[in-house]
Amino acid sequence: MMKQKVLIFHPALAPYRIDLFNCLSKKFETSFYFYLTNVVDQKFDQEKLMSKCEFNVQYLDKGFECLGRSVRFGIKKIIRNEKPDIIICSEFNAVTILTYLYKRIYHKKYKMYTICDDSLDNALKRKGYRAVLRNFISKNIDGIILPSQAVCDWFKDHISSNLNTFILPVMHNDQVFRKELEKSLVAANDYILSENLEEKKVILYVGRLTAVKNLFFLLRAIARIKDENYCLVIVGDGVLKQKLQNITTPLKIKDKVIFMGRKEGSALLAWYNVADIFVLPSTDEPFGAVVNEALLAGCHVLCSKNAGASSIINSSNGRVFDPNNEDELLSCINEKLNQSEPIIIGKVQLRESKMPFTFSSIMDAFLRQLEE
Repeated sequence: MMKQKVLIFHPALAPYRIDLFNCLSKKFETSFYFYLTNVVDQKFDQEKLMSKCEFNVQYLDKGFECLGRSVRFGIKKIIRNEKPDIIICSEFNAVTILTYLYKRIYHKKYKMYTICDDSLDNALKRKGYRAVLRNFISKNIDGIILPSQAVCDWFKDHISSNLNTFILPVMHNDQVFRKELEKSLVAANDYILSENLEEKKVILYVGRLTAVKNLFFLLRAIARIKDENYCLVIVGDGVLKQKLQNITTPLKIKDKVIFMGRKEGSALLAWYNVADIFVLPSTDEPFGAVVNEALLAGCHVLCSKNAGASSIINSSNGRVFDPNNEDELLSCINEKLNQSEPIIIGKVQLRESKMPFTFSSIMDAFLRQLEE
């Protein structure tokens, strides 16, 4: 039997999508077209990412940016040349709209899906023309790929009960990711020595230093911790870095917070191995791939209820909290600190994953549904 041909239009190559794309390329005859050379707010090392890809990458380089949106030309020509059985787009943007219009105007038979990473909070807050466009596209294509059952249920309850929905969290292949974690153990022990972390309990944040990440809220909660034997490590960069560093002095936690700057690859994975507690305090977070990464490394995760990744948190791998309730976050942190053991240099090992399901189980179900 010949493989079905799948055409993928996606904004840019990111580390948390490579395993999905590799999986699709093994199952189908695939063509990938990206319309940006890098993620807008994260400048990943594209050369390293490309080395992990088991597929060829092409770019939609003709077009323009308008109000933060990518408008691209050449969609019609690509579809005509590729002759796909399935097209997978991203969100409800201009590329998705053009793909849909081409299908309708020329009565094409390909199936069309789009990946929407909205959290339940995002779905509830979507208003105006963006909600109208989302609802129209959702009702008129063959299916929506969403990050959780809760979001699938919301789409069916509020847009149309006839929608065909797929569950696909933003996640890494656990087997691949954990091999990389193991390779970073030497660097993890080096961090413990260089940052004087031995005998301390490490709390970790990874991400951009921007307003929606709610880091002033996190620092205020940290300042109220009674346990003196802890350290907060912030891995990331952004416009608020200097202000965040400055506020640690009046909060009297300057010696408790380490700003490590932006990291990726082994330099980042090592921190997941060092930390026992991971915190994502965002007020707005479509999913939060870092939660999957932290769980794969065996961290206890404290996750904002506004993040889509809160759907993979349960009583055995972490806690979900209100990102506007400082007392609730403090309670969660204290609970996990009481359960944590101080780290010892040379003793950091690869822990068991705390993910509630595996990449293969999710992908098997997704691919079966996609083939139907």
